[in-house]
Amino acid sequence: MLNRGKYTMEAYAHIINTDRSILELNPAIEKFGYRFLCVDASEFEKNYSEILNVPKSSQRPLTIIIGRKQHGISHELHHAIVHSPVFGQMHFLNLEYPEIILLEKIDKFKITEANDFIVEMEIHTAFYSFVSDLLLQLRLYKAGEIRCSQYFQITSGTRQISFRKTELSSGSLGNYGVNTEDKKKLSKILKAKYESNSLTELAIKNFNIVYDIPDGRIRFITLMTCLESLFNLGKDQIAHTIARHLSIILSKNKEQFKENYARIKKLYNMRNSIVHGGEYNGDLVKDYLDLCDKVRKAINYCNRPELSKEKLFEDLNMRGF
Repeated sequence: MLNRGKYTMEAYAHIINTDRSILELNPAIEKFGYRFLCVDASEFEKNYSEILNVPKSSQRPLTIIIGRKQHGISHELHHAIVHSPVFGQMHFLNLEYPEIILLEKIDKFKITEANDFIVEMEIHTAFYSFVSDLLLQLRLYKAGEIRCSQYFQITSGTRQISFRKTELSSGSLGNYGVNTEDKKKLSKILKAKYESNSLTELAIKNFNIVYDIPDGRIRFITLMTCLESLFNLGKDQIAHTIARHLSIILSKNKEQFKENYARIKKLYNMRNSIVHGGEYNGDLVKDYLDLCDKVRKAINYCNRPELSKEKLFEDLNMRGF
């Protein structure tokens, strides 16, 4: 809690399971008013230690050296990092170049005694919406467990956090990297606000929920629910309907269609085994990643303006092999 008065504020989101390559996307998102920052251990101590509830102080000596570049942090911050689930998952202290990734709102803002709560909530609401849409678009583009740990607003001078929303409860590890080709493609497709249509809305919500689920079996079932919401109309022949329609989207010829159809039917049978308590004989991680890639392609294909399920089925039947 800040003392009463006037403050210049900064807004950030702590992004995990990615690396400094994500900075390649800054030219694409700066026009929306945001940018990624890569903060090393010493800068973390100096300007952002309150993320871990360690107040800024010039009295703490930087005595613990971590990383190849010999960045120093204090014993107090070291202790906080060791006992933080987020940083523990990141293995922050074991990295050659320990650093954190922040998404920053470029423009600072001011709060006064009279308007502090209203202004902070307005900034947070807009920021939260942008981060959620950005992460969704990155997840729909390629595989990777990119996540947000927390949102926070911090004073420019005293580095005190005045507003915080913790986002991460559980999840998995994994790096989301951006290469030159990714940068080129994402620069063309990233939007400030992601719009879904009536056909994909439920599938997209389920797809996003998957990243917050620690159990691989529940992830698998939830992904299959995405396909059911996109490609199924009734109670009969669900596996056939999903496999047929998705295979048409994924295939360029009849042979590919046969292979994709058989694979998707097999994945749906695996879903049934999980739901009904049967024995799972496959490689769950491999099958999950395969299913996730297929769901990603299905959503991207179906998320066209004004596309209804009936129009989708009509188009796919016309393309059927």
